[in-house]
Amino acid sequence: MDWGFEGSTRRRTCMLMVTHACNLNCIYCYETHKKNAYMDTNLAKEIILREAQFVSESDNFDELEIDFMGGEPLMNFPLIKDVVKWLETGAINIPWICFATTNATLLTDEIKAWLRKHKNAITLGASYDGNSKMQFTNRGTDKYNLDLAFFREVWPHQAFHMTISKETLSTLAEGVLDMQEKGYKVEAGLAEGLDWTIDDALMYREQLCILKDAYLKNTALTTFNRLTRFVNVYDLPSTEKVQEKWCGTGKGMATYDIDGKKYGCQMFTPLVLGKDKAILTDALDWDTPESTADNYCKNCVLRRFCSTCAGLNYKYRGSLANRDKRYCAMMLAEALTACEFQVERIAAMDKLDEQDAQHGQAALQAYKVLRYLDIEKSQSPYTI
Repeated sequence: MDWGFEGSTRRRTCMLMVTHACNLNCIYCYETHKKNAYMDTNLAKEIILREAQFVSESDNFDELEIDFMGGEPLMNFPLIKDVVKWLETGAINIPWICFATTNATLLTDEIKAWLRKHKNAITLGASYDGNSKMQFTNRGTDKYNLDLAFFREVWPHQAFHMTISKETLSTLAEGVLDMQEKGYKVEAGLAEGLDWTIDDALMYREQLCILKDAYLKNTALTTFNRLTRFVNVYDLPSTEKVQEKWCGTGKGMATYDIDGKKYGCQMFTPLVLGKDKAILTDALDWDTPESTADNYCKNCVLRRFCSTCAGLNYKYRGSLANRDKRYCAMMLAEALTACEFQVERIAAMDKLDEQDAQHGQAALQAYKVLRYLDIEKSQSPYTI
């Protein structure tokens, strides 16, 4: 059945923190205030009705995405099941879709059968860290026999998300290629709040180069997302290219905690920050770019390539804008390798589409800047 969801850019995201509980304790987890607490199903429905009304009256949004968040959201599967079935009856009159990110350890045959039946109404994204050894290192899940094939079968376009820790960095390429050679799509990100070093950046560069060479050799493989990023590197004064907020926190999305209180995103909730430090969405000015712009980075050539999370900046450093400078060399390693991959890939292509051409042009322009930088010798903020 088609629920009318078009997947446009005019999409409002409503995050429901359906539980603060999780059955795992991943080594890199930033949710440091877990507890056995759950959202009530009736409260979830009330929130969705308010959000649907907001979308229907808005000039900025046409659709609603409802994200079930945790903790591990499947620990409150009864709520998810009830809400989805309620939505399927026509409870709201705008296009909608449901989504949940899961560690995939709680999928029973009964839950999988239900999800297959309702796959057009709800999508599950699985977190998986590369291979069984990497998974055990990061998540301690050796006792679980994860059914990865289920996700590929039911939602073939949905990628697995891998978190790269210091402990699994040296096997990054092995883990990614192992999953891809089995036919799984993979995307990844670096773990936050870790003491990334120059040695780590050199290892990251080495692993990305292995992946780069593998993709250039075997074009049938889908390129790992860290190498396909738009390499927007600038050697320009900060007044010409201002740092921008990276997400829809506080504007395109809203997060409701288990008690119904509203936050800009999950990063500002008690689950992440604790009850005393959590920040309600109305307490922050989400429209002022300066609130999330780090003066340290204003002249760095990577200032628009380097990602940042305002919530984690606040959690670890007490400021929405204060970026983690231990990330700098890691971002330089990524920018260098992504730039090289895109230039080499496009040089080998007979025909370019518009996106390839745009990426290639940006990569060539970026190379004129990045060729002067060295992971070991250059100091952030990176300028030339």
